[in-house]
Amino acid sequence: MRAVVSTLLALHLVLAAFVPHVHVESAGSEPCAVCVSRAPAVAGSGTPDVAPEAVLAGEAQLVPGLAPVTGAPLGAIPGQSPPSASR
Repeated sequence: MRAVVSTLLALHLVLAAFVPHVHVESAGSEPCAVCVSRAPAVAGSGTPDVAPEAVLAGEAQLVPGLAPVTGAPLGAIPGQSPPSASR
C-alpha cells in the first residue's frame, strides 16, 4: 500500500511540474514554486565575501606579570612566625 501511495505521489509531482498551471494568487504575491524551479538560475559573477580577512594592527604586546617569588614562605623557617590571618 505504501508503494502505491508513494508512486502516485511521485507521479503527481512530476505531472504537476510539467503541466501548465494557472496562478490564482494576485500578481504581487510570491512566485509559484514550480515556476521558480523552471526558470534558469543566473550564476553570480563572484563568490560572496563571507569571512573577510583579519587585519593585524601590530604585534601583540604581553601584559607584564608580577615579580617572581623568591625565598621560603613565611613560617617555613624555624623561629619565623606564620602570616597573620586578616579579618
